[in-house]
Amino acid sequence: MYLLDISEFDEVYALFQKAFVKEELRPYDKMKKLFENQELKIYGLKQDNKIVVGLLVWEFNDFIFLENFAVDEILRGQGIGGQFLDEFKELYPNQLFVLEVEKPFDEMSQRRIGFYQRHQMILNPFSYIQPTLDVEPTHITLQLMSYPNSLNEKQFQTMKKDIFLRVYKKRKEDI
Repeated sequence: MYLLDISEFDEVYALFQKAFVKEELRPYDKMKKLFENQELKIYGLKQDNKIVVGLLVWEFNDFIFLENFAVDEILRGQGIGGQFLDEFKELYPNQLFVLEVEKPFDEMSQRRIGFYQRHQMILNPFSYIQPTLDVEPTHITLQLMSYPNSLNEKQFQTMKKDIFLRVYKKRKEDI
């Protein structure tokens, strides 16, 4: 695992494109600009000189927000993603980790949540509609998962506000 640099952005973005539907992935130009401006970090893992795992991270004062996590489709189900996630948690000891998942509505969303639960992430009961990342509105209901502790409603509301302001670039009056 290592911290990617801008020369590897196109390759990791292509990995994210294969793993996420358009509504769940920030447009290329916007993500690249945030990465160039060091507003976010991207960690990766290479095999045979190819990026096979990518994890986009936002560092907040009180928590670490994991925005996008992708494993090369050929390697899924082999334990590489779980091993990467467990090693990543060691980079930020004693930190609270938070990530968004779709509210479980089908087999795929349930499998995704199950993956994170097998790695000690806790599904919190609070939800919200994902703000738009592009011009097309989304209607995706998301829940936060956290590690190592669950969130109470006050923590959830504070983190939601922080995420909406910094990650989704929403104005305070729009939250």
